[in-house]
Amino acid sequence: MKYVADTLGVELNTKQWDGVSLLPYYLIDRYEFKSATIDSLRFLFMKPRGELDTLNTVKKHISRVREIEPLPVVLELSGIVARRRKSLIDARIPFVAPVCQIYLPFLGVALSERYTSVHIPSETLMPSSQLLLFYYLYQNEPELRAGETIDMFGISAMQVTRAVKQLTALDLMTAWKDGVRTIISAKERRHDLFQLAKPHLLNPVRQRIYAEYADLPDGLPKSGYSALSELTMLGDSPTETLAFYGKTVELAGVNTLVDNAVQAEVEIWRYDPTLLSKRTDVVDVLSLIASLPPDNDPRVEQAVDELLSVLWG
Repeated sequence: MKYVADTLGVELNTKQWDGVSLLPYYLIDRYEFKSATIDSLRFLFMKPRGELDTLNTVKKHISRVREIEPLPVVLELSGIVARRRKSLIDARIPFVAPVCQIYLPFLGVALSERYTSVHIPSETLMPSSQLLLFYYLYQNEPELRAGETIDMFGISAMQVTRAVKQLTALDLMTAWKDGVRTIISAKERRHDLFQLAKPHLLNPVRQRIYAEYADLPDGLPKSGYSALSELTMLGDSPTETLAFYGKTVELAGVNTLVDNAVQAEVEIWRYDPTLLSKRTDVVDVLSLIASLPPDNDPRVEQAVDELLSVLWG
């Protein structure tokens, strides 16, 4: 984080934390994680994707993370109010809020600039928010009961509530109560809503590796360009791409492709790639589009347009 490096006058290096794959879904859905190093001291940044939970819940979340790797965990916040600041400091929970506060007790650092009560919603959708948005788009109905996705997605009522809050905070959807039920809707037509959501979409792929077919579980759905070729007239990719949702320790993967006759490119997904798909052998269309890297190939763009044309009818 540049703010920490500039304020403290130190060299701070961050990278993706490998332990993410070992965390339960509710933590992956709730936070972004990075491994950080100052000199030889390692710690973790834990950034809420939405509003920060209560102090006791945050303590439990940090404790669960430290079961995977016993390092200091630093909350990365977009802003902080005086009451929240005091409770975190009293609990000795490290945190950083740019232009507001740096509290790193394991480094002996406690610097304060100013406080703000303004909550800045995360610009990138949480996995649960993206699933709810895509499910709404697939249903092609003007209204949707948000609660019906709880069992379907295997997530909690609290996660659905947070997803609704984020989608409304980003002005993508509106929500209201019908008794105890939460109803969501959008003013825009489906293709317009998808265009509005594009800048906020989460890439469902958090890592790509290569693994031998003999080491892979049976029935992994096609993803990436393999899925695009399966669903359109785009030519096949020489290396098959498959989607996997689970702990990466279950895969004997490497970072280099050696032989595409015996290896596949495996995408490690942030959520189950089959949840929204009508087929078990390929990921759903909208998640596929969100997962594709930037590509100036007109054939790829044409294939994506073809998929969306079919979807929007």
